[in-house]
Amino acid sequence: RVSAAAGTPRSGAPASAPAAGVDRKSLNGTLQPKALYVGDRVRIKAGSREGEVMYIGPANFAGGDTVVGIKLDEKRGSSDCDGKYKGERYFRCTAGYGIYQTMDDVEVIPPELADEEVRGLTITPAPDPGCFDLEEELDALVGLREVKEGLRHTRNFIEVQRRRAQVTGDSRARSVHVAFLLGGPGSGATAAARVLGGMLTKLGVLEKGHVVEATRKELLAGCSSGDVEPRLKKVVKAAQGGVFMIHDVDTLKESDRLGDELLAQLCKQLESSGGPTEFPQSVCLVATGKRGELQKLLAEQPAIGGAIFAKLDFVDYSPAEIAAILRGLVAAATFQLAPELTDDRLEVLVRRRLAVGGGGAAPRNVRLAKAMLEEAVNRQTDRVWDKQTLSLAGLTTLVEADFSDKLKDENEAAEAALRRLDSVVGLAPVKEFVRSLYAQLLLEQQKREMGLDGRGGGSTLHMVFTGNPGTGKTTVARVVAELLKALGLLRTGHLVEADRAALVAGYSGQTALKTKAVVESALGGVLFIDEAYALVGEEGKDSFGREALDTLLKLVEDYRSDLVVILAGYSKEMQKLLDANPGLLSRFPTTLEFDDYAPEELLEIADKMLIQDVLVLSDAATERLRRILQGISAGVAGAAPGADPRANGNGRAVRNILEKAKRAQAVRLQGLGPSRRTQDELCTLCPEDFDDAC
Repeated sequence: RVSAAAGTPRSGAPASAPAAGVDRKSLNGTLQPKALYVGDRVRIKAGSREGEVMYIGPANFAGGDTVVGIKLDEKRGSSDCDGKYKGERYFRCTAGYGIYQTMDDVEVIPPELADEEVRGLTITPAPDPGCFDLEEELDALVGLREVKEGLRHTRNFIEVQRRRAQVTGDSRARSVHVAFLLGGPGSGATAAARVLGGMLTKLGVLEKGHVVEATRKELLAGCSSGDVEPRLKKVVKAAQGGVFMIHDVDTLKESDRLGDELLAQLCKQLESSGGPTEFPQSVCLVATGKRGELQKLLAEQPAIGGAIFAKLDFVDYSPAEIAAILRGLVAAATFQLAPELTDDRLEVLVRRRLAVGGGGAAPRNVRLAKAMLEEAVNRQTDRVWDKQTLSLAGLTTLVEADFSDKLKDENEAAEAALRRLDSVVGLAPVKEFVRSLYAQLLLEQQKREMGLDGRGGGSTLHMVFTGNPGTGKTTVARVVAELLKALGLLRTGHLVEADRAALVAGYSGQTALKTKAVVESALGGVLFIDEAYALVGEEGKDSFGREALDTLLKLVEDYRSDLVVILAGYSKEMQKLLDANPGLLSRFPTTLEFDDYAPEELLEIADKMLIQDVLVLSDAATERLRRILQGISAGVAGAAPGADPRANGNGRAVRNILEKAKRAQAVRLQGLGPSRRTQDELCTLCPEDFDDAC
């Protein structure tokens, strides 16, 4: 490579080589303090664009000063520079990819970070050790009392260990690797890792203190068997002298073969670096994961658990702490809060948002504060546009309405769902239960807003709907989904319908995967499983159906805060299913019985269906239809030989009867000749139209 001091002259003549015995880098350090070479990877400080150095030397267009010619990784949108600028060319590249910068405007990317496989990782620079003050950094962190105490203990241990070494003469020290036991996402792990890196650098445990973050997906992307070890070595090399934070380590033991290979390589890495060492140590590993799952993995993997020096427990932020984080984010975004948004009022808004958060996938902790700010800025933008505000204060001030408009929409959605429930014919006991459930959940939400959370957690929302087909079970399930979304208990409130065929596969081992796919498609909403009793059959010996049911029960527990499951079917068969499976009864404590419709209710359903088709019944046709429906309701008509009469009544039977009547009407009118029909003839069903329905 060509050094900065030996850049190619403008004349194109070869640069003179350094004198014999003179080290090129030493000479470069004397002539040009910032070591930079042609071929280096660099980052432009303004805008963070990256590229390869193609030229270093003087340029006429810069008044003879030294410039750096760079071939960028991505094309510029504002220039077609191909290495030629203002008539001067010092290198050649594709048009739009060339740029010239001063030496001060670029920074070298260390070779270990220049690798394409490493560049996609999140890398946080270390704080300046000379200015680093642990107590100031900890004071700047909101909450995290246990984490702060753990960091202080780590500092104390390192300092005391160093004093012991001075007395005993033994310079070997305990390696420092840490586990972050997390609650919900967004609990401040990255900020704590940055403080850890700064502290360890200040204490001489690490040389650099930067933080390299990686997830399982990033570590295994594009890998096949045998690729995991070299990939991990590259990432560890990038973290050399700093902190290597691996997210969700607890998920490695539940993954596939590549995950097992990564876990094995991680154990191997820690076995070689987890024992006594001399400071500075090569790298500090931070393993993060869900509290319970990570502790279990550390116990099951001695190579990892034995290397961990400290376990820092990240408790979810309280509403008051999230409010403080939100206030800081507002200031960092150059916005301001209206005077009426005091700390107490802001905490109330956070509690309200937590209460209607939308299940297990809803943002929490720092992510919740960021989501609230983003939503508030979006609403404020529309408000400012509507009012044509021009003042600085008006453009940058957030008021309470910017944080709470969503609540109005949710209330309106709940009222719309209840109106839809009222429009359903009959089902008085079912309607009464749904309204009482809504009142109960609304009360629980209000308690959470006031910080009155009960230890028992929220209500169990999984249900069993029993009754004959056509009694409105699916319709009520949709209403329940809409209400739960309006209350913020479900993210999307969509309804996914499934039956045995959707859950059970024809080959051993495939049913669990098929069931899991259906459940995942319903996350954030309601999974409605019709004829659920068919999963296990009459004798309960159906192994495929049993596999589907067992998988379903496990997933119901795993996704209990992001999914509601409703099992539906005939009353007698569903009761047998519940009696034979105690696990179902404990997870589905609510059973709703959907009674068959009375004849008058069936007639009302018919009227509603006809209105949608712009049809009416003549008086005689009404009486004819009433008699037909009375027979169906009594179970004495309409059932095919050998068929279950329960499957032939209620709403579905009404729809089938009306479809036959409409076809009969069309045939009757056609038989009257080609003359034009009146509006009454087109829109009225007569008694004879129901002859085939009997």
